[in-house]
Amino acid sequence: MTLLADWLGWLPPVAVVILWAETALLSALAPGPLDRLRALAPNATSGTCLLLALGVALRDGGAVWIVGLLALSLLAHALDVLQRLAGQRAEFSRSTE
Repeated sequence: MTLLADWLGWLPPVAVVILWAETALLSALAPGPLDRLRALAPNATSGTCLLLALGVALRDGGAVWIVGLLALSLLAHALDVLQRLAGQRAEFSRSTE
């Protein structure tokens, strides 16, 4: 079983490479590549941290690394949510005129 867990531990880093390749491709194809990258980066960072935490857990890594990666993922997710809400703030305001 440890051989399977060790092999599965390599899947998350491969998924991270695919995630960032997809992020780069979507950014490059957008009309404003840097703006799109800024919009996608927090979400991709959050996913990266989650995938790396999974990889560390599958390879029997230390709990400190797992907790640290999960905390970084939470921070990146919060940044992503705040960034999205800031972009929608005008839609939430009421016009009283």
